This record gives sequence, C-alpha cells and structure tokens, in this order.
Amino acid sequence: MKKIHIQWDGPYSLEQIKSMNSGKDYGLYQAYGVHTVYGSNVLLYIGQATYQTFGVRIIQHTKWGYVQDENELKIYVGRFAGNEEVSDKEWNEQISVAEKLLIFTHSPALNSSNINTISNDIPLETHVYNWGNRRNLLPEVSVFRYLYNDNVHFPTYRIFGQEECE
Repeated sequence: MKKIHIQWDGPYSLEQIKSMNSGKDYGLYQAYGVHTVYGSNVLLYIGQATYQTFGVRIIQHTKWGYVQDENELKIYVGRFAGNEEVSDKEWNEQISVAEKLLIFTHSPALNSSNINTISNDIPLETHVYNWGNRRNLLPEVSVFRYLYNDNVHFPTYRIFGQEECE
C-alpha cells in the first residue's frame, strides 16, 4: 500500500446525502460548518463509510446535533480512485489508513481519535492524494512527512554545520 488516490465531490447537504445508497457510495467524507470557537466554514469532521453507504453512515452521527446551524453543514464525499483493482480487504485497509492520516494531519474540530497520536501500523511509504473538490484538505499527505520519528527512521539525521550538544 503506497499510493491512495481519493476523488472528492461536493458539497452536499444532509438531505442530499440521504439518497447516497448505491454500490458506489462508500469511502471517506469530510464535513464543514460553523464551530463555536473556530468560526464558519471550518473542517469539522473526517470519517469513513465502509460497511454502510454514505447515506446511512453520515446521517447516524450525533455530532451534527452540536453544530450551531445544521443548514450550514456541507458534506464532501471521497471515493477511491486509481488504475489498479484492489480486493475488498485491501480497500478496507486503505480507507482506514487514509482516514487516520487525514485526521492526524488536518485535526478536524469534532474528531477525537487520531488527532494527537496515530498507530505505527501505517507503512512509511504511504501517500494519500486528494483530487477533485477536496476543499481544505492538502493535495497530498504522506506518512514520511507527517508521522516519521527521527530516531527510528533517521538515526544519523543531523543539521549540517551544527555540532551535537554533549
């Protein structure tokens, strides 16, 4: 698992999301809206719809009750793209990895998991590419850039021209 491509579409209202129940309506989603501290049109949440369609999973959230104006809530859905077929098992793994990495790098206001820490089970070579209407998501995020530990992956890493402090 090295490159994960996600094609983003939206924005959709909660009412429009309710009808997303076809065989292609699985993947990741991001929600934008009003937050008491952060203001209007901010990234509130990143989630995944793997075993339930977008139309079922997104509507289940109790988090939307905490949003000041539900009419201002805008949802973007991300479907996996690429040229290679993957098995259902690999697709589920990729969706989980992509969700963790996107949450860790973007810190949405209403997410509580994967914000400050993330498991070490994500391969170092993983890149997530966000295409289409990705809104505020970075176009590319990678484990190497955001999750590496200098002591583990770069034992000889140093800044040239500076001596080590003893």
